[in-house]
Amino acid sequence: MGKISVFKFVILSVCIAGILGCSEDDNSGASAPHTGNPPLEEEVSPDGDTEPVFNEEQRGELRYVHATRLRVRTSTSLADESNIAGVLDTNDKVLVLSDVLENDMVLIEIVESQADIQDAQEYYTSIKYLSLKPQTARVQHNAEFQYFMVQNIATEKMRIYEKQCGNGACAHKLVFESNTAVGEDKKNDRGLRTIAGNFHINKWIKFYQDGAGRYPSWYKDNYPMPPGPGKSVGSWTKKKVLPYKGASVRGAFGWYTAFPGPDAAYQWTHGTLGWGEDKDKYIKVTRGFWANLFFDPRSHGCTRTDNESIAYVRSLIPKGTPLIKIYAKEAYADPNLSAYGAKSKTWDYILTKNGSQVDGELADRDVVLANGTSRSRYLEEGTYTVDIMPTAEAFSPGKRGAKKGKNGNVYALDDHEMNGVFLVDAGTVINYRHPGQIRVGGYKDLLIPEYMKSKSDSYTLPKD
Repeated sequence: MGKISVFKFVILSVCIAGILGCSEDDNSGASAPHTGNPPLEEEVSPDGDTEPVFNEEQRGELRYVHATRLRVRTSTSLADESNIAGVLDTNDKVLVLSDVLENDMVLIEIVESQADIQDAQEYYTSIKYLSLKPQTARVQHNAEFQYFMVQNIATEKMRIYEKQCGNGACAHKLVFESNTAVGEDKKNDRGLRTIAGNFHINKWIKFYQDGAGRYPSWYKDNYPMPPGPGKSVGSWTKKKVLPYKGASVRGAFGWYTAFPGPDAAYQWTHGTLGWGEDKDKYIKVTRGFWANLFFDPRSHGCTRTDNESIAYVRSLIPKGTPLIKIYAKEAYADPNLSAYGAKSKTWDYILTKNGSQVDGELADRDVVLANGTSRSRYLEEGTYTVDIMPTAEAFSPGKRGAKKGKNGNVYALDDHEMNGVFLVDAGTVINYRHPGQIRVGGYKDLLIPEYMKSKSDSYTLPKD
């Protein structure tokens, strides 16, 4: 590609990224007062609706937390979050010290938990999420969510870990690492930056199309086919691929879109233009020297990755999976990476037409074949190389870190503005706090999950 065509490619990418806003109502926490997340709000226990028997001599009845996360409050009110003292975990033990009060709440005493609960004279929680027996089908660290995702905004990296324990006493196992593009950093509008916080994935949509219709679905049965593999960015803006008047960019949200909550500021995680055959070229353009020298070719807050990556992520993690966004320096718990062997593995996929604009058919080849999907519904077959080796990015303070292309500090924060480190090989943090310059959403009652708080303070920074 010559210099002129490279420049045009960058300009088009900037124009497209600059108009990509993410917009849809985000009221995920409003209807989930006990857990903060609608999918988790459904995890009531089988015996959670029975009234406990208050025994003065025994001081109460022993119960086990049934839900993945259960808020503890200092009063029975559900009107706001000001009375939330913390969050209990699956199989934490409590004593019930009262009959059922308003809003199905009961007075409790916390008997056994590793959660960080604020000091208070009284604690309350919902009886509907307490069980008479421990959950033997789940382990203490919530095996129903085998994985959790960490997006480091600073380095524009997305990683998935297999959870190994319920606190930071162990190292979790990295199973996926990929590059992303985050929200842009305009001098006069810092509101376009990607926010940090502790979220869960509320839902997935295949071939998502925004409500305003500016960015038509990557594929839909009654739409023209998108541009073929290898086409330029500009091809995705031409009238012949836009299905109706008023559309701007075809397939801007790519193959799959994850919707985090609560309080996610309409910032989704999704794919981008192109096919699997195009690999990550539409992500690489945001990291190029010329793009970052003259422009900021990023989104309006969403986290964007290539389509093969987002298809693999969707095949691996269901709705409800934790998604934690941080802005952190990266380091290693073990610089020798002795817990890791192979650098990568392969994943075979078949992208199908089935399930556009809903939580549609997965792209995993084995799943598609098991479903008996007709070949006439196939869009693309391919093999994705999954990066399973953790690689820490070096931090460079100020503008140097933001302009060097590797993006170890995409928003150009100074060293004194950073708090703690993120251990990329362990999936944990040491003394980490969100920088004051980064907006925070998600669960206000637990900004960083307990299983991500390392019990060790030893780490090794990568070489610049």
